[in-house]
Amino acid sequence: MNETDAAARVRLRDVFEAQARAEVDSAVAIAELAEAREWTADSTFDVIGTRPVRIGADGTALVEEFLPLEVATAKGISVASATWLIRDVVNLKARHPLLWFQATKGLVPMWRACQLAAEVARFDLSIDQAQALDTRLAPKVPTLPWRRVLQLARGLITELAAEKVTALQEQARESRFVRKLPTDDPAVAYLSARVDTADGIFFDAMVDRIADILGDRGDTDSKDTRRAKSIGILATPARAQLMLAEAAGQAGPVRSTDPRLLPEASVYVHVAEETLLRGAGPARVEGVGALPATMLKYLLGHTRVRVTPVIRPYADIAVDSYEIPEPIRRQVLLRDTYEVFPYSSRTARASDLDHTDPYRPGSKRQTRASNLGPLWRKPHRAKTHANWDLEQPRPGIFWWTTPTGRYRVGPNGTSRHFSNPRYRSFDQALWNSDHDTGPAKPP
Repeated sequence: MNETDAAARVRLRDVFEAQARAEVDSAVAIAELAEAREWTADSTFDVIGTRPVRIGADGTALVEEFLPLEVATAKGISVASATWLIRDVVNLKARHPLLWFQATKGLVPMWRACQLAAEVARFDLSIDQAQALDTRLAPKVPTLPWRRVLQLARGLITELAAEKVTALQEQARESRFVRKLPTDDPAVAYLSARVDTADGIFFDAMVDRIADILGDRGDTDSKDTRRAKSIGILATPARAQLMLAEAAGQAGPVRSTDPRLLPEASVYVHVAEETLLRGAGPARVEGVGALPATMLKYLLGHTRVRVTPVIRPYADIAVDSYEIPEPIRRQVLLRDTYEVFPYSSRTARASDLDHTDPYRPGSKRQTRASNLGPLWRKPHRAKTHANWDLEQPRPGIFWWTTPTGRYRVGPNGTSRHFSNPRYRSFDQALWNSDHDTGPAKPP
């Protein structure tokens, strides 16, 4: 081993140790902040203003409802991620004091300890049950691999609270689902499902049967690829039924290749004028992501396409009423594809449309795209009751002033401003540009 290798290994070890210390410091700071925002039994609150919420499980304290927003902006993560982070930390400290001690002393990685606290919280144990589990589990955690820790925890939970394990299994059946999930490549997607075991076996067998039929018809793709194609065929039951009948020698007057069997779907595709003129370039598909325009055939090739008029998100349409007409709603949703809270990845269609300048009865032209933005309920409440200031100086450009700093949210995401003196002149110039009193222009 030469000197360069030795120095690199020492540096790598030092980096890992620094990361571990930073994780501990971060968790301790979050725990202290949660304690500072704690609501005790004698606290009073106004039901219209700031409210207390319980983020953790049984035995954790009530905290101020806007605490996750402050952690989210300070760390540069979504509000949901900040809520989960706070939840795991307060659960770990209050419900697993021995494990919390081990994590803060570096005997167990803090992220592993938080992960274990989150796993235990799934079973809805009482504070006494959680602390009894902590007493028996914590001494063994530092010496066991993670999989064995989880197995041991599950066995102890079954022993301490068998009824909670049974209840969770029953809830699992109540929460069956099928979801489409994105991947790193927008040309493909994941399907995730939780189904009855018998249904899963039958569905898998049918996918396999359709894949074999495709192979018999000359499809030279791999079995896995043909199984993936089978999902698309099963999405049109009439087509799948005809394929099965044809494979059994029972062909009828309508063939499984008839285009009338293809489904009709509504898909929002954003294509720039230059892309249409050149025949090449990017297209952005809502719910899918950006992909080359030439790849649209894979997205639309198995459906019937209906052409709808172009929607111009910056057209000046306004009404005097509080209710938002559908044309204006479409403008905002196509302009702001995500919630306009800093670092949020919540889609616009999953959010409410918020009046940036609060609606005042009797005023004119308040409901327009340039005074609207998609926003979740909790950031809206912070804006209303906690002095979080929001401006929209240009359509689709939002400036937030919060307890942790000033943030600019726009089509390219979130940037933090006025926090570093080196860039203050640049930040001020951007602020001045956005707040120009001249005619509003698209960003």
